[in-house]
Amino acid sequence: MNMRCFVGLDLSVRNKLALDDWRRKALPDLTPLASGRDERGQREPGSYKKVAKTGGKKSAVAVPAANFHLTLAFLGNVEARQHETLINALDDIQQTPVSLSLDSTGWWAGPKILHCAPSNVPDNLIELVRQVKKAARAAGIQTEQRPYQPHVTIARKATDNMPPPLFTPQIECHFTQFHLFESFSSSGSVAYPIRKSWRLTENLTVRERLRRGLE
Repeated sequence: MNMRCFVGLDLSVRNKLALDDWRRKALPDLTPLASGRDERGQREPGSYKKVAKTGGKKSAVAVPAANFHLTLAFLGNVEARQHETLINALDDIQQTPVSLSLDSTGWWAGPKILHCAPSNVPDNLIELVRQVKKAARAAGIQTEQRPYQPHVTIARKATDNMPPPLFTPQIECHFTQFHLFESFSSSGSVAYPIRKSWRLTENLTVRERLRRGLE
């Protein structure tokens, strides 16, 4: 069975709540509509939808806080025959934990999204993306060739007349795992259940790895 997938980093609950709190304060024109729902149609704790009203018209829909993530590589529909090869290739990735600060915002006209992003992109994040795309190619999966721009989407259907945030975020994120997510749509909402996870580990000596129980 095919799955619509991507590989990415999942924000911690603390980071998601902090980003959601910043969004409420920095984008007051985004007003709550309804609670978000998970892949079973159940209400997601702490998540919701919002819209920005401009001239009395709905213009932007906020992403539920539960869905905040950084995509490393979008894979699209992964066929059953590709899945095992992909998993084996991702198993071979060795990379260190990623730390970054979500300290800038931006708007992209094409996909009409408002996003938060790091102003400084760590080298090990770029290397992790390179390895993930290499794993995808090994499974016969094509990925985007455009330069990688890490970001967290906070609102969709955003237009150029949407008021900018009142202030920028300052959210420190630390990632010790990366994940294979499924993009699952149901009843007008979307959820991103994690299907498999991999650890990001420090560059340690064999002795230190044994001491920490990593070998």
